[in-house]
Amino acid sequence: MKLFHRQQAAFDALGEDQCVFQNEIGNGKRVYVIGSNKDYWDSYLARGVRHGYELIRKGMPCHLYIDLDVDKKKYPSIKVLQIWQILEKWIDVIFDVHYHIKECDVSKNIQFSSNDIKGSMHVIYQMKNKIFKSNAHVGAFMRGVRKFISLESPDDMSMFEEKFVDMSIYTANRLFRMLGCSKYGKNRYLTNNDPYTYENWVKTKVQPLKKNSYEFLDVHEDNGSEPKYGYGTSGVVICSDKVDFLKPLFGHVEEEFNTKITRYHQFPLTQSIACNLKTKNCPWKGEPHSKNTLYTVINTYNLTYSIRCHSGKCKDHRHTKPMPDHILNSVEGITLKKFVKGAVLF
Repeated sequence: MKLFHRQQAAFDALGEDQCVFQNEIGNGKRVYVIGSNKDYWDSYLARGVRHGYELIRKGMPCHLYIDLDVDKKKYPSIKVLQIWQILEKWIDVIFDVHYHIKECDVSKNIQFSSNDIKGSMHVIYQMKNKIFKSNAHVGAFMRGVRKFISLESPDDMSMFEEKFVDMSIYTANRLFRMLGCSKYGKNRYLTNNDPYTYENWVKTKVQPLKKNSYEFLDVHEDNGSEPKYGYGTSGVVICSDKVDFLKPLFGHVEEEFNTKITRYHQFPLTQSIACNLKTKNCPWKGEPHSKNTLYTVINTYNLTYSIRCHSGKCKDHRHTKPMPDHILNSVEGITLKKFVKGAVLF
């Protein structure tokens, strides 16, 4: 094994079938170590030197990884396991509906490092014969998850708004604490309740050393662009020409509410389109809002549309209706139904 004080020096010396690790050594100092998984296990972890991080290298295939944290002093009634159970449910739905990945083909390695002050979990997903092209793609996927939840279950968005789900961890050459390790000076070691063996540790790593014959998941940002590194929010984009199929419905909504649609946003993950309406006349408030306007969400997956309000006081209200028959039976509607049936709308 070789030790370096700078990341780039470690990259420059990296050989085939070697990984990069970072170790905390006290007084705020850190070093980079390169070597095989077995070398690192024998030289550090097996000897009880457990302040290590996996360096998830930029542009390299990796598994889905998630970091959950809850400040117990600020949120004494919230358990990190509850956050995980909600998030897990939605990820299962997205894998099944959008990627056709069944739960039986997914392995979830759950790790805990909680104490009286902080609830903390790491979750590593491993899919049968599939993997993400890089952790930029993992970041794009998680931004899609956040957008999906914002549309389908706004009440669950507090997990992102309060940062229980850490969305800042999908950056280039990211450090991620490994199983059996704790931050230096702390006593919160990650454990998955299995015996701490070399085999158990290796299977929980985010970036596999051997590439095997994985198939890459096809993940993009909401605007159709390639995934990008960073902390950014899920992007939106004015819809493509596929929105032409929905123009009759746009006209129907504008006539119904005596207003105009001002902007279209497409969300490929949910096969939906959100359209801002140029009206503040709120059916739930019973009078116009001073600032907030209404909007409609068109779901091309189940062929419905719903009217909603941007006001936080009205966020739980919505009117959901089926697309009118005269639109579904039109040339555009028939074309739309064919696209939905083939699941290739976006």
